[in-house]
Amino acid sequence: MKKILVFNGSPAGDGGNCARWVSWILKCFKKLGVDCSVEVVHLKAASYGASLKKKISAADGFVFVTGTYWDSWGSPLQKLLEEMTELEGTSSLMGKPCAVFVLMHSVGGKSVLSRLQGVLSTMGLLIPPMSGMVYSLVSEVALRSKSSHRDDFWQKEDALLILSNLVKACDYRVDWETWPVDKKDPRRIWMKN
Repeated sequence: MKKILVFNGSPAGDGGNCARWVSWILKCFKKLGVDCSVEVVHLKAASYGASLKKKISAADGFVFVTGTYWDSWGSPLQKLLEEMTELEGTSSLMGKPCAVFVLMHSVGGKSVLSRLQGVLSTMGLLIPPMSGMVYSLVSEVALRSKSSHRDDFWQKEDALLILSNLVKACDYRVDWETWPVDKKDPRRIWMKN
C-alpha cells in the first residue's frame, strides 16, 4: 500500500479554501480506487520534529496544497521547506514523486506553481508529467458558464489526472545520484566578521 502525505501550506490551516481543496483531493483518491493510505498535515498546526520527519521518510509520495499570498506560497509551507532543508538529497525525499495544487483569487498562482515545483525538484523530489495545477476564484466563476472556452481552464476534476499520475510515479524507482550537500549542519554559520 502506497503512503501519500498531503501538506496543507495555508495560513488558514484546516479552515480555509486550501482545507476544502484537501477534502476534494481525499474524495479524488477514493474515486481513483487506488491502494494507498493518505494522511493530511495542516502545517499551520504542525511542528517539524522527529514525528513529522518519520512521516516524510515513510511516505511514497507527496501532495502540496497552498494558496497564493503576495506572489508566493503560504508561510506555513515556507517554514516547512526551510526546516526540511536537512532532508535535501536524502532517501527521505530523493526521487519520491509529488503533486502541487495552488489556489488563488485571480492572479499569481502559475508563478507560484512553477517556482514551488522548482524548489521541490531541487530538494530531490520527482515532478511527474501533469502533476501540478492552479485553481482560482476566476475559474470557479467562469466554469459556471456554457462557454466553449471551458476546456482551457483548469477544473477541479483535473485533480483526478494529477493524482493518478502521482500514484503511478510512486512505482517509478531509479537509483538517482545526488550532489554533495552539507547534511550535517545546513544552518552553520559561514559568514566571517
